[in-house]
Amino acid sequence: MRRALVVLVCACAISLALASPAVAVTRVVGTVRNINTHAAIKGAVVKSGKYSAKTNSKGSYSLTLKPGQQLLTISVKQYLTTSQVATAVKDKNQTTNWFLTRSYPGNAVPSHKVTVLAWNDLGMHCDQDSYKYFMVLPPYNTLHAQVFGGGEDGGGGKYTVTYSFAKKTDSTLHTDFWTYASSFDYNLAPNVGLTGNGLTGSMQRDSKGLGYVATGIPVTPYDDDGTWDPYGAATITVKNSGGTVGATTKVVAPVSTEMTCSNCHGADFAVDILTKHDAAQGTSLLPDANSGHPHSCSECHSDNALGAAGKSGVESLSLAMHKLHDGKVPNTTAGCYNCHPGPKTECLRGIMARAGKGCVDCHGTLTTLWQSVANRGRQPWLNEPTCTSCHGSKHGENAGTLYRNSVLKNTYGEMNGRVYCEACHNGTHAEYTTSNPADMSITQTAQGNGYWIYNCAVCHQGGDEEVKFRGQAMHR
Repeated sequence: MRRALVVLVCACAISLALASPAVAVTRVVGTVRNINTHAAIKGAVVKSGKYSAKTNSKGSYSLTLKPGQQLLTISVKQYLTTSQVATAVKDKNQTTNWFLTRSYPGNAVPSHKVTVLAWNDLGMHCDQDSYKYFMVLPPYNTLHAQVFGGGEDGGGGKYTVTYSFAKKTDSTLHTDFWTYASSFDYNLAPNVGLTGNGLTGSMQRDSKGLGYVATGIPVTPYDDDGTWDPYGAATITVKNSGGTVGATTKVVAPVSTEMTCSNCHGADFAVDILTKHDAAQGTSLLPDANSGHPHSCSECHSDNALGAAGKSGVESLSLAMHKLHDGKVPNTTAGCYNCHPGPKTECLRGIMARAGKGCVDCHGTLTTLWQSVANRGRQPWLNEPTCTSCHGSKHGENAGTLYRNSVLKNTYGEMNGRVYCEACHNGTHAEYTTSNPADMSITQTAQGNGYWIYNCAVCHQGGDEEVKFRGQAMHR
């Protein structure tokens, strides 16, 4: 069975003097718990090279190491063996905690000739209920799919892959975006998104030629009947070259309008924001909006999410927003939820969140966020936290490539470069296994359980091929 990485690093350290003062060492301490119950796990062995330690009845351990970056592994019966990177610093405390997942179940993989894996690229997209006063982000959701098996090569583009939403067929019922789209320089028919896709349609070959993608889907968090559902499901249908349906599956298209500006700016928050902006910057945003011509933030503030260059000399939207709110919003996940939805949506729901990691653990505080842009030239959306920094190169992204665009590299020759990381692990912020059952429909359909895609038989079924790959580790 494939062994998968399930936890992140939290750093601190206690220095320790060995018998020989010539050798500098440090001590890494922490606790080991069950990720579902948070019960302490006794007898787990934490190891790095020749150094090892075992947890006591309270799940605690203390491991002596030389200073420097170390790859730690942990193993114990009935749980998956996993690893994480720790940086042991001399004379500083370090704590590395673990949340372990039970060993993979022995269930049989559901029988299917064609396997379709699908995902959303970011784990959550944001838009607005109303665009009367300004636009931060338009309705825009992106779905990906990869197809394997069935006698036709999914990488060769022989399949026809379509998407549709059973409960979300008319977004104009719940947003006025198309009323004001022309003010943002978009010439769009109702229910058509920025890239020409609607709420149903065909997925196109992606830029790598490995899968299928539909960008800019203008889905909202509301069903047609008004039900709030930020985790609405799209049905993906795969047909072969003869038009026969080979497989169907459902995938979440997460989107939320839960940017709660009202928490600080009051019930009439849009007017308050534009009034303050006009007073501080000498703009006329509120009068323009009142005359029926609202503006997009990206007209002036560059925004890599939209590919908008902005205006020279004006701070990017990410820099301006994080800088302005620094000191006003708590550096906690709850604080981030004011803008990045949200307390109802709970977009941070993946396995790292379940292991106790919040927004700040990966992205840093508001101060470090805006200063990384202002002082170090980081490009928002294009330069993001990496899996490699905490999980090591074996489970890291491709060099110079974001997680959402990376593919499996360190595996068997014929599989190298063919499977997207998100196909097996799901999108950022919603890494399998998530706390939201809606996300798990793909693994339930393809694998028959609620884990990430680890079983080779999901794609390699029947005959010599299944025997060849059975029990092999995916990451090598």
